[in-house]
Amino acid sequence: MSTPQSPKVLIVGAGPSGLILALSLRRNGIPVRVIEKTTEHRKGQRGAGIMPRSLEVFGFLGLLPQMSPSMIDVPLLTMYKMPEGVEIVEEMAMVPHLEPTPSIPNINMQLLGQDNTDKIFRAELEKSGCEVELGVELQHLEQFDDHVKVSLLKHSLDEKAESIKEEASYEWVIGADGAKGAVRREMGLKLLGETTPHNFVTGDFRLEGLQVNRWHIWGDMETTMVSIRPTENPGVFNFLISGSQLEDTSAVCASHETVIHAIKAHIGKQADTVTFGEILYLSPGRINIRMAETFHEGRTFLVGDAGHVHSQTGGQGMNTGVQDGFNLGWKLALVLKGHASPSLLDTFNEERIPVVAQMLQITEKLLDKTAHNEAGGWERSGHLNQLGVNYRWSSIVLDEERELKGPEFAKITTYDADTKFGVYAGDRAPDAPGLVRIAGAETRLFELFDPTRHTVLVFSNNPDDSLLAGLNKYSGDLIQFFVITEGSKGMPEVAQVDGKSAEVLEDKDGHAYATYMRVDATRGIYIIRPDGVVGARVESLDGVQRYFSGIFLRN
Repeated sequence: MSTPQSPKVLIVGAGPSGLILALSLRRNGIPVRVIEKTTEHRKGQRGAGIMPRSLEVFGFLGLLPQMSPSMIDVPLLTMYKMPEGVEIVEEMAMVPHLEPTPSIPNINMQLLGQDNTDKIFRAELEKSGCEVELGVELQHLEQFDDHVKVSLLKHSLDEKAESIKEEASYEWVIGADGAKGAVRREMGLKLLGETTPHNFVTGDFRLEGLQVNRWHIWGDMETTMVSIRPTENPGVFNFLISGSQLEDTSAVCASHETVIHAIKAHIGKQADTVTFGEILYLSPGRINIRMAETFHEGRTFLVGDAGHVHSQTGGQGMNTGVQDGFNLGWKLALVLKGHASPSLLDTFNEERIPVVAQMLQITEKLLDKTAHNEAGGWERSGHLNQLGVNYRWSSIVLDEERELKGPEFAKITTYDADTKFGVYAGDRAPDAPGLVRIAGAETRLFELFDPTRHTVLVFSNNPDDSLLAGLNKYSGDLIQFFVITEGSKGMPEVAQVDGKSAEVLEDKDGHAYATYMRVDATRGIYIIRPDGVVGARVESLDGVQRYFSGIFLRN
């Protein structure tokens, strides 16, 4: 029996961003330790909105089958006329329901409380031999050239027992411990930005008497607004009290009675028809719009709220943290396995900071629209789905067409990639169903993509032996590759080169070629990174080798 490896990575904080990073590393065989300073797992809906891009990430990690049965659609937004609070003024779909497309199978935002999401992530993490350690607090860290020394305080889950100090060393430390986290403090970094005048109180409670298929809104943020929406848990609703007149949140949160009184005071006569039950979770706060000047310093990193905080408007926070973790995971795994230089980790900053900076601008503008009841203030569609988030400017992506046509070609903002003009290096890699293995089994691109290695897609009806031979020289632990043809006539089940084989897939319905290939192209090579991003768009083995030379230590 093999002896378990000691953890090489310490993740401080067990929210979605830290758990997704931990899962990504464990999928890559990297031993990880995850600590959480609270003595019990967090409760409450918190970041419940799951955007389509996050759904794809969860799919790549094999999490969707466990999540899908509990997720619910975003309900119809229902606004009431005040002060009576009973007559409906307007009903609207915050997120219009869209039909899935071949390239976007998960196109609609879903709701799932963060407590349930985290529970699913933790259960999956435990299957890999990693369990979140509750009551373990980071007190100090010191960085060296080849490791990070940490001082921990382990609080007993038994209140009568004394806390225990622990000294340990790790190759890398990741702060996923929120806006007031210890890792960023120990790194000497601040969250730069502004504190808005918008206070809020949010929580979950049991309630009867409101329609369960509506998101109910009374008032507005220029005075006081109350929002109550159903959750995936029957009989449990999430509430939000906010607005410029909400000054003393401590008074609102003083007791069960004060919370309910504050809600009743702002929903008019509707209060007479509602039965309020137990409050399950309660959290006051003030909206901040801030981010750290860097997410990476030495052997430490920040992901999620540890590196950026903002308005909850638009549901971008949890989703952005998930992308932080997934972006860092594959890079850190390659470095720890000795396949990539630590310099690869510099691209975490390079790729994520521009995305987060634009996200803060988007949510700030949306907050302003919502607060002033401007048109579009309640819409949660378009680029908020995060499918357009891209890294076209990244130093490790390679697009030969862009090289030929200059830096202005396909220039786009970090949130707004549009694949109707083509898929470029740095973009999210679209899906395509209807791929048929010559033996008969049908698959789709999302089922081929692998969070532990690069996937090379060779679009060709007649792939040359030199290309396939060159691809075969790369370790199967680092890349996998497929030949995608427009038709099976005359094509073998596999393409044989030097005693090795590449699987051939027929694009039966033409979705893959229509999405990825230019009309006039006869061959194209797309390299998909482990995080589901197009790393390269090239036309020859030379381009493949150029891309991988920027990723791997050895070709």
